[in-house]
Amino acid sequence: MVIKQNPLYREIIEGLDWSLDASNHSQSDYKKPPKKPRAYLLIACTGDNGITENEILRTCRLSSGRNYCSELERKLGITLKRMDEPNTDGIGSHYRYYLANKEDAQKVVNLILSYENSLLTESDISQILALYPSKAA
Repeated sequence: MVIKQNPLYREIIEGLDWSLDASNHSQSDYKKPPKKPRAYLLIACTGDNGITENEILRTCRLSSGRNYCSELERKLGITLKRMDEPNTDGIGSHYRYYLANKEDAQKVVNLILSYENSLLTESDISQILALYPSKAA
């Protein structure tokens, strides 16, 4: 799974508890992020690979993954790109959701940062934004 290759994967899943030797956070900062920012961070970290509802379910242990995508669109006034993919069992399909550009990714990052327990560093933010092209003029 491409998501596991993302450097923020463990932070998304487990919070920063796993890395008590991190020099840029104090020990009192270590808390598992709440559900919404965790889902938003996962969506932002997928780049052009996108993410499906099932991947949100499996990775963040959250149900109704599409609701987090829809909520991002409503809150931020953005439109996620969607690709319809057939299910592996051949019955039905599901959407793969993508952020369209760097500007939309920045809006998602700003939303994540607005949450109290957000521990994104400047380096994390740069890694996320580097996954996206700039908006076409």
